[in-house]
Amino acid sequence: MDEFRDVLEKFERREMPDLWPEVQQHRLLPEPRHRRPSRLPIVIARRHPWRLALAAAAAAGAVAVGLPLVLLGGSGGADPAAAGMLRQVARRAAAQPPQPAPGPGQYLYTKTQSMQTYLYVAGDGLQNFSFTQPLTQETWIGPDSSGRILETGGPISFLTPQDQAAWVAAGSPRLSQTDDQIFGPGELLYQDYSNLPTDPLELLSLIEQRKVLGGPAGDWETFDIVGDLLRETYTSPAVRGALYEVAADLPGVEFVGRTQDASGRPGVAVAYTHEGIRTEMIFDPKTAELLGETSILTEDSDVNVESGGPGAIYGLVGKAGTIAYEATYLVSGVADSINAGP
Repeated sequence: MDEFRDVLEKFERREMPDLWPEVQQHRLLPEPRHRRPSRLPIVIARRHPWRLALAAAAAAGAVAVGLPLVLLGGSGGADPAAAGMLRQVARRAAAQPPQPAPGPGQYLYTKTQSMQTYLYVAGDGLQNFSFTQPLTQETWIGPDSSGRILETGGPISFLTPQDQAAWVAAGSPRLSQTDDQIFGPGELLYQDYSNLPTDPLELLSLIEQRKVLGGPAGDWETFDIVGDLLRETYTSPAVRGALYEVAADLPGVEFVGRTQDASGRPGVAVAYTHEGIRTEMIFDPKTAELLGETSILTEDSDVNVESGGPGAIYGLVGKAGTIAYEATYLVSGVADSINAGP
């Protein structure tokens, strides 16, 4: 607790930016959410599951907006320092002014920058290779469930010179891409969680019964859902405070302390480890804004890469210590059109 108080006092003496960066991504309803990185063959932007979902959207009805959660889990009691920090952040979250909801003709806008590490299966006896892809994602969604998704891929980099040489030997396949899709009314799903219970025990009960969002049983999944809801753009301050309180009571959460997100903004972090992946959530303890997350492999991870065939791409495959995913949540607010920010 002393370490947490020291961190908080240092933040109290700073002017922190008043951003609202709960960034969203898409998932197909009523199918299970695709929040977690996958070890199955995937398309390039694994953290953006609407790429997988849109092909089936007509059968399912609509694509919902929501951010994949961090891979959290663990065993044992809650870290007292982590619990103390989360309770303090809960009070800060509940005290924030409510954010405006978009009106007719307006959109909830979010922007995030991410980086993910992948394994590419070259096939035909060629060497497989690993690479990282940066991505900038902008999302607009209106109350009528219309909107736009713009993804801009950045320059690809390789983990080693051997990886780059293997890419050249495979014919230098295109790995980066840019997508720009516009959706009509009803093609996305505008979600409002501001009416969830503000009592932490009531909220925990609903989450554990999977009545808010679906998923398997377990504390790690409950933490996963809490984070998913914290990243929803339109959630009231009172609900956000209750979500932090729920997280503070879950076993397995660890206190990390002072750190910074990928853009260099200072924050404090908690971490959770589940199935060989340690994910750090970075937030501003003064405003309770989520700044970013980082997922790191804690053990060597491999799959039967040949099962996907030539050209298959896998996430969460690599040596222990590999940064599997890193995201920075930059901007969120209300925009007047799908061609402008807040």
